[in-house]
Amino acid sequence: MRSRSILGWTAAAAVSLALSAAVGCGSTNVEPVEVADAAPEADLPPDADAPEVADAADAADARPDVLLPAAGYCLGLTPKPRFCDDFDDLDLANDWDQATLLPQSVMDLDDATYTSAPVSYVVVTKTIAPGGAAGNASLRKTVLGTVSHATLAFSARFSTTTITKGLLAIATLDVSSNHFFTLYLRDGDADAPAAILEELTASTMTRHLLTKLPVAGSWTRIVIDVDLAAGKANVTFGGQKALEDAPINATIGTEATIRLGAVYLYPPSDPFQANFDDVVLDF
Repeated sequence: MRSRSILGWTAAAAVSLALSAAVGCGSTNVEPVEVADAAPEADLPPDADAPEVADAADAADARPDVLLPAAGYCLGLTPKPRFCDDFDDLDLANDWDQATLLPQSVMDLDDATYTSAPVSYVVVTKTIAPGGAAGNASLRKTVLGTVSHATLAFSARFSTTTITKGLLAIATLDVSSNHFFTLYLRDGDADAPAAILEELTASTMTRHLLTKLPVAGSWTRIVIDVDLAAGKANVTFGGQKALEDAPINATIGTEATIRLGAVYLYPPSDPFQANFDDVVLDF
């Protein structure tokens, strides 16, 4: 990976995030912990090397290697969605509510690969032995409103999509404070771990098995479509159905909360890299 250190977030930066509480969201066999949800909002780490967007032109005169923001994917969308981030303002987390970063992982902006110039959002995790610490690294955003049909779409590029051990979730879409959907490349089922869209309510967990995986090493447009009014969910990878009209709890939601990255990563695990770009949430 050739990554421009826009924010320079490494394991050392994660010390500032509290690591103290758990939320009841995830597999029944492995209980994921989103540490930053329980912590106060963490100040984003300063970056002495990256220019403020407003001063980008001046900075470029002084430093010819500085990337200038492009026009942006999000600016071209009509009508405007509830939320969009293409990371092209060269600020990783300014449009998000919270960042979660545990010491086993790194999150940053990457100018080596993207779907809209000049950068994408990247998370990198390392080998974690059995019994090691979790490697969660993600961004979180909540948009309030009545949710009858929610869609989370993003472009992603993975170093691998065949996860043979541990547990790895790459995205979540919550539609209320007790109704969650989590996209796993490998879940924590004790008998037959698989790629799934997990649905969790206050009383029930349902595993919706995916029929295919994204192609590793290339950009894929991923869409999680949750139609609460019709009581069905769909997942597509590059326009191809991985989950089609799966029956879900048909309860209208009160908010949409999304997470993106190595949202839940539990050992043992091999090194993993995921790039994300052009994130759109609408409902």
